[in-house]
Amino acid sequence: SIDALEPFTCQTSAVAQTDPVPLPYLQDPNYSSYNIKLEVAIQGEGMDAPAKVCTSNFANLYWNARQQLAHHAVTGCVMKAGDLLASGTISGGDETAFGSMLELSWKGSREVKLGGNGQVRKFLKDGDNVVISGRSEEQGGTGRVGFGTCEGKILPATPSLTPAKTITAKTSGLERYKNVKLYGYWRSSSTWRVRIALAAKGIEYETCSVNLLDGMQASEEHSQINPMRQVPALEYQDASSGSSVRLSQSIAIIEFLEEAFPNVGVTLLPSDPGDRAIAREMAEVVNSGTQPLQNLSVMQRIDEESKGSMSGNIFAKDSIANGLSVLEKLVSTRQSNLGVACGPYAIGTFAPTIADAYIVPQLYNGRRFDVDLPSVCPTLLKVQAAALAHPWFQVSHPDEQPDAPQEKTGGG
Repeated sequence: SIDALEPFTCQTSAVAQTDPVPLPYLQDPNYSSYNIKLEVAIQGEGMDAPAKVCTSNFANLYWNARQQLAHHAVTGCVMKAGDLLASGTISGGDETAFGSMLELSWKGSREVKLGGNGQVRKFLKDGDNVVISGRSEEQGGTGRVGFGTCEGKILPATPSLTPAKTITAKTSGLERYKNVKLYGYWRSSSTWRVRIALAAKGIEYETCSVNLLDGMQASEEHSQINPMRQVPALEYQDASSGSSVRLSQSIAIIEFLEEAFPNVGVTLLPSDPGDRAIAREMAEVVNSGTQPLQNLSVMQRIDEESKGSMSGNIFAKDSIANGLSVLEKLVSTRQSNLGVACGPYAIGTFAPTIADAYIVPQLYNGRRFDVDLPSVCPTLLKVQAAALAHPWFQVSHPDEQPDAPQEKTGGG
């Protein structure tokens, strides 16, 4: 921590920042660094122990840690406690303090000895084990702060691949999964969730409209696309098998997009397992506990079976209000616990997650059913405001869909 490093505060090797002079937002009135000794060692194949090739110091950085953080976050980049920032090469003024093999070997023009065993390097070789360590220690009893070691082995750049592995969902989802079609309805909240996920991934798709008010979902033709006779349904061509695949249920579709395109666009799933579980919990409150109770088929069945003694519309409204009140408690408690570290989205992040992809469309439904949203879920309305200013939610909004009527409903 910064507190632990405070006794090791020192001048940078530059002493003052005169070339270049920092821009105003980077000027640090307490310009300084920390005396952190850095070492790099290489252990080649056949060597008994790593051989030290470089000794540098964190104080050799011209831009200190505070300035690097300010520069990284100035454009709104999400930063959280525990995030790691890479400083890049840290080189000192003499040859023993050069921080890269390119400098140590002077562009490959001279050899770098690995101890006294006869091995030399101009560049790293396959099989080399690189060990980086750091520590702060001073003579005079101020103590020691150790950073441990970071080790990595150099592997061949082009491992042999069998033909069966040349197309994989993990490494090239865009090559394997093509001709994506989304069957849905412009005002369907379940379809909206999938549109948000597709926008996050930046995946192009064809919109295939299924007019729920006209009963298209109940047709035999649509039952071949979605056996539940509902929306949404996602269709794609799998290049590895040549087959056409169809998926229904928004959770299954979004999880497929996350797993099939891990390196495309942005994920809706937080990296931390606990945060990821909380985001999924909130999504399921909508997916399993709220939205099914407001389906058109459910409301019609209530009206028919009760012969008018119950209102399907009122039942749906009450169900939505109950689900949103539960979410209000979950979200407000979560955000309160995070305090000043809380972001504007549902689980307190600074980017939307799967929780927002479910909550915002449900709020859209709540407004359609005349739920008193300011009274039921004021915190969720703040989340909605942040989300609706985000490009993923704007491009996927019901009013922006090709099958939306020209006269907008204003429901969102």
